[in-house]
Amino acid sequence: MCAKSDSSPLLQVESGSYSQKDLHMNLCQQCGTAYFTDDDPVDGYDTQDFAQDYWYNYVQNGAGISAMLEPIFALKSNPTGSLLDIGCGFGYVPHFWQTMGRGDAIGLEMSAYGRIGAEKLGITVVPEYYANAEAIKDRRFDYVYSSEVIEHVEDPFEFIKEISTALSDDGILILTTPSATILTPTSNKHVVLATLSPGFHYFVSSKSALSDLLTQSGFDHVKVHDCGHRLFAWASRKALPDIEIGFSAWDLYLDYLKILSDNADHHVAGGAVYRGMKDSYNLGKFDRADWFYECFKKVAKEGLDLDLADIKPALDLSRNRKQLDNHLVPSWMGCALLYAGLIEGRHGHSVSNRLRLISGSIEVMQKEIDLGAQFAGEPAFFIEVAKQEHQKLSYLDSEIGGDKTDIDYTITLRQPRPMKGRDVCIFAAYTSSDRISDATANYINELQNNKIDVILCLAMDNPAQALDLGNINNDTAIILRKNNGYDFGSWTSCLKHLADWHEANRVLLVNDSMFLLPDLLPTFLKKCGECTEDFIAATESYVRQHHAQTYFMILQNKALQSIAFRNFIENFPFLSNKSDVIQNYEISLLSSIKNEFNLSTRILFPMNDLFCNMPQETYAGVNVSHSYWDHLVSQGLPFIKVELIRDNPLNVGILNWKTVFLANGGSVSSAIDHMSIPRDGKVWTENQPRSHTNIDLDSSKKNRSEFLTILKELNRVRLNARARRRDRAKK
Repeated sequence: MCAKSDSSPLLQVESGSYSQKDLHMNLCQQCGTAYFTDDDPVDGYDTQDFAQDYWYNYVQNGAGISAMLEPIFALKSNPTGSLLDIGCGFGYVPHFWQTMGRGDAIGLEMSAYGRIGAEKLGITVVPEYYANAEAIKDRRFDYVYSSEVIEHVEDPFEFIKEISTALSDDGILILTTPSATILTPTSNKHVVLATLSPGFHYFVSSKSALSDLLTQSGFDHVKVHDCGHRLFAWASRKALPDIEIGFSAWDLYLDYLKILSDNADHHVAGGAVYRGMKDSYNLGKFDRADWFYECFKKVAKEGLDLDLADIKPALDLSRNRKQLDNHLVPSWMGCALLYAGLIEGRHGHSVSNRLRLISGSIEVMQKEIDLGAQFAGEPAFFIEVAKQEHQKLSYLDSEIGGDKTDIDYTITLRQPRPMKGRDVCIFAAYTSSDRISDATANYINELQNNKIDVILCLAMDNPAQALDLGNINNDTAIILRKNNGYDFGSWTSCLKHLADWHEANRVLLVNDSMFLLPDLLPTFLKKCGECTEDFIAATESYVRQHHAQTYFMILQNKALQSIAFRNFIENFPFLSNKSDVIQNYEISLLSSIKNEFNLSTRILFPMNDLFCNMPQETYAGVNVSHSYWDHLVSQGLPFIKVELIRDNPLNVGILNWKTVFLANGGSVSSAIDHMSIPRDGKVWTENQPRSHTNIDLDSSKKNRSEFLTILKELNRVRLNARARRRDRAKK
């Protein structure tokens, strides 16, 4: 904005729903304004999705009407008179101004939704830039108002110079625009995205830059207030009246919404009653909230076929959409279901009914975020409120009083598709932060690329906390749960949560204990698909007793239909001790499947093949996924144990792990980032010494015997391999 060239790179925005290209933003070192450096960074208006959806989103909940009015009513002079709204959007401010008797008002708006607003609200909206608006060229106004517009123009100085001519001698220019203050690494991602609005904004101003711009434009009296994410500015050639920050005209605003609720268009009316319900509740004006809620139920049912007594049809419609489609699924739907649950709670309605509404709200809000994050600021904020309310109601519904540790608590963030006849992966993962690692996300995305539906069952210490899903495909179903029961707890909890899991073609049970080598996955999955056995696992172990290693397992439909296996899933108990889970479920699972469930089994990489028919006792203590990891990879296993690379507890040779990763399509950087996540207060670094298993050869003859057996077994494998090569050479 200061036209200086002294700047430094600030951030990069990848192309998304509305910006057609990657965008790069610099920060001016002189005035503090952030601006996009690309040629023609504003291309979002040209997209079909924007033209189709935006006016619905805007009237339903996108337009912050109270936020628009705030800088006007900050003027303590009780503003009345003539008003010109430059870039009025749908026209709410001119409509409010006239409807509430403040004076005459005209809007200027070039976009299509300005024309729609003029029609729906019955106001004057001139579809011209001010310089070309012949109808008002000789008029002067007491207030020239322009909210969230200046950032959309390429030359802000010329813009201010042009619209200032519309002011009367003592008129006041009122501006709002996003604030560069919010552009920090620690700021909320969704607020930052809305501030940047890739494809629509040229720059984001600083307080000082906007103040200097107004002063340089000839205004003698300028005041700019930085709210943290927005700037409010007032400018005049005469002394400004007293200004008091903070919106206080709530009753006037709610009266306006009540009038707006009678609008003939159900999108406009629905947006009004939703805002009235939400804002009245937040203000503690519960009588008004109840009135708006009753109006909301009527408008929602009659105009949009949303029946709060049966929200399933509306949820199904939301789940199946591939774009915002706010003409069918209003953008307020998720937030409104939250407030419906809150208001019904005040009236003593059942916990189960409130849970139904809150569960639906979370799912719809997440869908809105997935499909249009930069226009989903409100769902991004309220989804955390909804998750906290869901958690509270779940504890009440469980009837366990004050003991909240024994509840199998889940939140459906993205609803899974029907499982009948499909290949579905239940992916058990854990995160201690607000994001799963890129290594885990890459694993999930590759499974989906190979036509496997993935349901991420994500264990968290606090499932109600904020969650960044930016590295996961939008098609990934997500169930959040309290971190109880380890992987078996996640798998069984997820399956119990799904009514049709036994109708799937097959179910893969997978966890995040492995790094994926993507290039090997298609052939590996093809090999799995050729198996006819009921239960399939990648590798096995004879430590303690013979069992399948449970990082990758497949249950065919016969296993899913088994009454005995279904009882096993339904009756999985809460276990807080990891050793109990390993002993009672991981180690005993293979035996139970064969002997109790009478199902057939298959190990894809059996130890008998690896050790050339040697007696089992010679490899009974071998952890094949550690000691023979590179051999398994050479045979087509697309997994490497995270624990092996991170901790190397058996001190095996792993110096070549990066080479193996790169040769098979793996991401070394993602693996390093994954291992660098702190665990139990410890931080892994790439060059730290590996923890070794201490073997005391003199402690007992048994230990020495086991050690010698391992050495003998290693030598025998090498000799057998050499013999096989020699035999092949002779042939």
